[in-house]
Amino acid sequence: MDGKSSGRMAMEVLRASIPCLPKDADAATAAACLTSAIRHYYEVHGLYEEAARHAESRMTASAVVYSVHRHEVWMIGDCLCRFNGMTYTNPKPTDSILAGIRADVLRHLLRKGHSIADLCTRDVGREWIWTHLKDQCAFQNADDAGPFGYAVLDGFPVDLSQIRVLPLPSDTQELILASDGYPVLADTLEETERLLACSLAEDPLRIGEHPSTKGVAAGNESFDDRTYLRIKL
Repeated sequence: MDGKSSGRMAMEVLRASIPCLPKDADAATAAACLTSAIRHYYEVHGLYEEAARHAESRMTASAVVYSVHRHEVWMIGDCLCRFNGMTYTNPKPTDSILAGIRADVLRHLLRKGHSIADLCTRDVGREWIWTHLKDQCAFQNADDAGPFGYAVLDGFPVDLSQIRVLPLPSDTQELILASDGYPVLADTLEETERLLACSLAEDPLRIGEHPSTKGVAAGNESFDDRTYLRIKL
């Protein structure tokens, strides 16, 4: 994949494919088209068999899409949106469980005298859950995943029941689409960034009000990459 991460490649494929979706596409059609685009990449580059056998090796991305034609938002995977003063999320079921285990481990180590700085440098809590983070890929787009199943765009069929479709009220004037790198969304980027900065200063390990499967690693400015798009409708 030209030295790029699988997530980066998935993003690039989807970025090129989303503008090509039919204007009147619904969420199911969009998911099928975007899935086909990633699958085509596998086939062209001889990666399909490996991806079919091992979910952890797939190109994987979440997407939150606004359909102008249908005036609705489609949430495929872990992402956020906000309109009319309300924020909507679509988290992975396993993330809250694994984030809780990680938080318990790190809180125990803090009680034993470890410093926050040390645990940012070496996230022992994440080490505890690392195997399960990789194994949770078995639940993505899986037919028999039970309550832990979740949808992503990875080149394999998406369970349509796991796509969150949000019709927007006709009087909606602004819409915000964002990645899960923001624990809280506000109505402006400036306020959202301010809230993030306050949250990171109070809890760089991400074991408090907004627990995560990873914290702010030494040398990083946040715990995850982030995207914020504010649209005037």
